[in-house]
Amino acid sequence: MIFASIVVASFLIQVYFIVWALRGLKKLTEQPAANGKIQRQFSIIIAAHNEEKNIGKCLRLLSEQFYPDDYYEVIVAVDRCSDNTVGIVRGFQRSFPNLRIIEIQQVPVSISPKKFAIDAAIKKARFEHLLFLDADVAPSPNHLQTMNRYFTGDTSAVVSLMKFTEPNSFWQRFLVFEKLISWCIAGAGIGRQKPVISYGGNWGYTKTAFQIAGGFQTIDHSLSGDDDLLLQKMGEAQLPVVFCLEPDGWVRTAPPKTLSHFLRQRRRHFSAGKNYRSALQMGYFLYHVSNLILWIGWLFWKPAIILLIVKLMGDVLVVRKGNRMFREHFRSFSIILFDFLYLLYNVLIGPMGHFGRIKW
Repeated sequence: MIFASIVVASFLIQVYFIVWALRGLKKLTEQPAANGKIQRQFSIIIAAHNEEKNIGKCLRLLSEQFYPDDYYEVIVAVDRCSDNTVGIVRGFQRSFPNLRIIEIQQVPVSISPKKFAIDAAIKKARFEHLLFLDADVAPSPNHLQTMNRYFTGDTSAVVSLMKFTEPNSFWQRFLVFEKLISWCIAGAGIGRQKPVISYGGNWGYTKTAFQIAGGFQTIDHSLSGDDDLLLQKMGEAQLPVVFCLEPDGWVRTAPPKTLSHFLRQRRRHFSAGKNYRSALQMGYFLYHVSNLILWIGWLFWKPAIILLIVKLMGDVLVVRKGNRMFREHFRSFSIILFDFLYLLYNVLIGPMGHFGRIKW
């Protein structure tokens, strides 16, 4: 009887999160239209650590933006590179005059290297509006135009997507599914005005918002979290945050090529969770534990299979909503299959971000 009560409680927790996501995504679709007509000036900041294979393509695409040249600058914070990243960026300066370089040779031991690089670039930025890209992303020619439209009125931050190039294997397809769940959480949080997740490889905010939120103070020790943790601080300061729903404001990036690369990347991401506020940590814990209980509960209490089926139907509704909003294509059967793999992924890999030494 006690186990049955635990299964029912787990089901109710899952229903709560499903309703939370659906309502949040609905509110997100009701956010004011991106109709900013003022052409703002932007400082685009890229923190690059040994990115000689990627930085050239990114800079070329930024130099080809459909935006006035004198209305944006690109700052590459070259972080302790041992390859030819600096040489490639300098080569672009000859034809890309609004490109600047900041070379970082040393980083204080207690500070995240990426946060240190970003902070240094923000201090050198000429403009109030800041956009952040990873060196390995491909922005569209209309990227700046689109992000500019989302900075309407008093908007403090714009969260946008990093989408994988076309996956060519089953496990890469699962990574797209994992991203889609993340986007649903990010979008629902912003729709409910309780921002949780951002993506450091493609988002933007104002210098004023950065200062009001206290910058990276209190979170500068976390290797990851220049996006999530900072966004949460902005949410706590009640700063207006919006979500970019236009594909031209999204960027493309290649999926991890190897399992080890993927695990290292995800461990770094999960490590930021150690610094989430207690309520968020408890929410994630309850979600994953209740999900696990529902998946295995029917083995010990047969009626639990009905609760699991209802829960899966709710998950299908959330993912289908995400499909429409974020231009993905997952059918009901694949949603259920990936839902199970998503459980295993979080149960097995999630804790790895909380233990051991995390490398950049």
